[in-house]
Amino acid sequence: MDLSPLLRTPLFRSLTEPELERLFAELKVTEIKFRKGEILAIQDEPVNRLIILLSGSVKGEMTDPSGKIAKVEDIEAPSPLAILFLFGENNRFPVQATAREDGTAIIIPKQSVLRMLSMNETLLKNYLDISADFASRLSRKLHFMSFRTIRQKLAVYLSDLSEKQGSDTVTLDRPKSALAEYFGVARPSLEREITRMEEDGLIAADRKEVTINDKQQLIQLIDS
Repeated sequence: MDLSPLLRTPLFRSLTEPELERLFAELKVTEIKFRKGEILAIQDEPVNRLIILLSGSVKGEMTDPSGKIAKVEDIEAPSPLAILFLFGENNRFPVQATAREDGTAIIIPKQSVLRMLSMNETLLKNYLDISADFASRLSRKLHFMSFRTIRQKLAVYLSDLSEKQGSDTVTLDRPKSALAEYFGVARPSLEREITRMEEDGLIAADRKEVTINDKQQLIQLIDS
């Protein structure tokens, strides 16, 4: 098993390859291969193992009670899946994880993860840091999903990009098809709303570049 990709993940930060090899030698760790379209985890199934992508990527999708599917995020290797949900009384996968391409992953049973964390203080701190960061991202995502209209979601998305990129002219960080999927809407609906926001003077769009013309009104949309 090639462990070098794991050393690039936050979970194993500051560990050396020999240290990781010694840890894994005492644990039950399985390497698996998966194909594009294969389901690695089902929404609401118990989280009884830690899945860490070594190569490839997966998409996380959530199905609401009405049957509507919303894409939550794409996860690229090397990265763990649902690390925040491994422990707790009702620890279930919050989304379905489906492979976007062929890849490999390692599976570590929950008890082996507990033993691994108890064997190495650095690993334990890394795990706690990752859990805290993930909880923060999840909170922001839930806040975003609480907005009902496409215009509100665009306002939040563009405001966040503006803050990250330090400019009122931003470059979209994903294609519009992926952005529509992220919003949980059809691409034509997204395109129409962008056009309407241009007509209202809120923004000016040129392919992947968007200029925010009226930031104050954009903020009012978010707060309304």
